[in-house]
Formats: sequence, structure tokens, C-alpha cells
Amino acid sequence: MPNKNYLKGRKKEYKVLKECRAKGHIALRSAGSHSPIDIVDINLVERIIRFVQCKPDSMSENAKNKILEENSLLKGPFYVFFEVV
Repeated sequence: MPNKNYLKGRKKEYKVLKECRAKGHIALRSAGSHSPIDIVDINLVERIIRFVQCKPDSMSENAKNKILEENSLLKGPFYVFFEVV
């Protein structure tokens, strides 16, 4: 059985997925990843792709800001390609 922290994190990820999909977005969960991206949220209308890292609500703002700073290269424009292989 997975540990309590994993279960809490997974629950939050599914909550975020549900919220994104309720807005009509394409939302994908990167299950069990050790990357900075837990959720990929794609808004086709506004043409925005959002990468989300889910952390506990109890996490301090300083800790959240550190994660944002460490992953700052994920912000900004990217070229996006769609392929069928």
C-alpha cells in the first residue's frame, strides 16, 4: 500500500485534474513522476499550456517560491509540435 504522503498528493492531483477538465481543458497527470510536472493543463481556447506541481496546502510560501525559482526555465514561450507517430 502506498504511503500516506503519496495518497494525499495523488488526491490533490486528481482534484486539480477535475477542476481543469471542468473548465473544458485537456488535463493529464504524470503519475508517480519525479519531475517538476505533476499535471499538464491545456486550454485550447486561450492556447495556454500550464505545468502544475501539486504540493501540500501547508507548504510555506518560501518553499513554494523556491520550487518556482528552481523551475523558472519552464515559464515563457515554447514552440509546440503535435505529431502522430
